[in-house]
Amino acid sequence: MSKQSWMKKAAMLSILPITAFGVAGCNSTSGPETGTDVEDIVEEDELIDEEDVAEEADPALEPYDGAYDQDFYDDAENYVGQEVTVSADVTATLTDDSFVIAGGPDTTVDPLLVIEEQEIPPLDVGQAVKLTGTVEQAFDVAAVEEEFGIDLEDELFADYVGDPYLAVTSAEILEEQ
Repeated sequence: MSKQSWMKKAAMLSILPITAFGVAGCNSTSGPETGTDVEDIVEEDELIDEEDVAEEADPALEPYDGAYDQDFYDDAENYVGQEVTVSADVTATLTDDSFVIAGGPDTTVDPLLVIEEQEIPPLDVGQAVKLTGTVEQAFDVAAVEEEFGIDLEDELFADYVGDPYLAVTSAEILEEQ
């Protein structure tokens, strides 16, 4: 065997293991080897990303706790069905089971009807209160009477029909400052 022929064989034999490792390396994956393709992984990643973005973009996921002011009023539809806590002044008492609150002197928010889902102590006009309850979509006298087992005078509530309202479960009278 000539020296040149022997060098060719040696070179070929030395390249063979490197080629085998290189081809084996091309077959490695970071996920399961069977039953998964690139489209499955991409779709799964997109689904997770869309859910994360939706949760971050939705302010209604966090319950509101603050003053009944322009910010709450402007976002009230985002809080429908959620429990919130609002602070405001009582501006009118309509019945033993209902009253109205309004924003502070620096706001132009509409009055908000409050229906007592659970009995709370009597409140006087002008008292500052902190209320916790569920924001409801649209006030309907007959539906509220049936849901809460109370009798309301239709005329007293005519101005609130179709407006959002608060079904309150607790109230705290705030001290004068």
